[in-house]
Formats: sequence, C-alpha cells, structure tokens
Amino acid sequence: MAKTEKPMINEALTIARLYWGYSQTELAEALGMSQAMVSEIERGTKSVTLDTLEKYSTVLGVRKSQLMFFAEEIEGDAPIRKGRLIVARKALNLLDKLKPSESFDAETTSS
Repeated sequence: MAKTEKPMINEALTIARLYWGYSQTELAEALGMSQAMVSEIERGTKSVTLDTLEKYSTVLGVRKSQLMFFAEEIEGDAPIRKGRLIVARKALNLLDKLKPSESFDAETTSS
C-alpha cells in the first residue's frame, strides 16, 4: 500500500504553530477547537476548510494568503529544511535574550 502524503497546507499549519511557539493544546484553545482537531489537521486526516484557515490567520496574525503561499513554498522540501525554520526561530530568540542591554551598549561606546 502506497503512503499518501498529507496536504502541504496541513504541514504549513503545523510548522506555523511550532514557529509561533504554541503547543497543540494552547493553539486549540485560541482557535476555539479541541486539541484532537488540531492534531487531526496536523496529521492530515482532517481537511483544512476556509473557516479553519481564517481562525489560524486571526490567531497567528497573518493573512490567509500568506499561510497558503507558505504551504506552496514548502511543498516538496525535505523535512530537514522545514525543521530549520523552527530551529532558526529558536536560535534568534536565544540570541535576542543574550544580547547586551541598550544601557550596556551606550556605556561601551562612550568609553
């Protein structure tokens, strides 16, 4: 039996959730749906309706068209590349926390 791949929009919504740092439970609450439904969407066993896409768009603060464009962009990419998006965000967050404060910057540049 051939393995069927989940639609890219489902994959894109999974990556978007991870990128924005939501757990499935947190996102489900924000979307007004069950965690099981979010899980089914991410596994590709539930189709993404326009209503669902609108909810994700509102919660994540992006346009529906951006989510759809993102899905098209990742189509066919190896999972390792998709994972880099998530890792890159985590690395940027860490670097942001480690950067010197502005007051420290001012002190070092005036010396």
